[in-house]
Amino acid sequence: MKVRYFVLSPDAGTTPEELVFRIIESGFDGIVKETCFGAIIEGEDERVDKIAEILRGEYYYVFSKERGYSIGDKRICRAERGGGARTGFYQIEYESEFLPLIAEAIKDFKIEKTKKPKNVIVHPINSLILADLVERSGHKPLTMMTEIAKLVRNPEIDAPPRNITTEDVIRGLKYASIEMPSGIRGRLGVWDELIQNAEAGLVANYEYAFGCAGCTHNDMLIYLIKQRGIPFIKLDLPRNQEEAKKFVEDIFVFLSSLG
Repeated sequence: MKVRYFVLSPDAGTTPEELVFRIIESGFDGIVKETCFGAIIEGEDERVDKIAEILRGEYYYVFSKERGYSIGDKRICRAERGGGARTGFYQIEYESEFLPLIAEAIKDFKIEKTKKPKNVIVHPINSLILADLVERSGHKPLTMMTEIAKLVRNPEIDAPPRNITTEDVIRGLKYASIEMPSGIRGRLGVWDELIQNAEAGLVANYEYAFGCAGCTHNDMLIYLIKQRGIPFIKLDLPRNQEEAKKFVEDIFVFLSSLG
């Protein structure tokens, strides 16, 4: 099973309701939930990914990334925890201000999908924009959401809220001393698989980051990517249309060079 966010650019001419109707019209037989920013869907992996392919093909201003938790999971349900923003909302809210620029930049950009997909780790590790662009090129983005999904949906593990195991914390000791807070070691332990499986890196300088990326130890992730000796590119987020075109072009040129 897979869960995906679909986020509309703020200046899109499509409403979340219309987006949901299009998903249903496409024959998707999983769970569909309308949100303030677009939609969340849950279903079989191939069917979910097919919807992403359809929507990106029809609406250049729709962006997508995987979500770790299932729809309605009580561990992150706002009704269960007394209100507040949904998990991941602040990251999406921040990145949304850049979506009009990115959408316009890719509108007429000819994207060639690779026939030899590579594992591309992104930073921030929960980025919507970077994960989306990596997928558009045919590569696989390595993100925190994919790793969290493996943990929170495993019925054999019961260590809420995120099912971080002793093994994860031990793996974190490769990167941090025992004196470091267990939360940091646990996070690094989860990152370990992403770091070791990465074949390339896509890094963007975000002025702000949230959730698992809202920690100064994220700078260590950039260092570890460099230490792996894998190809990587580091870019600044665009602030105008000209910068956005260069941002998108540089990313797709880099991704196409991977094979």
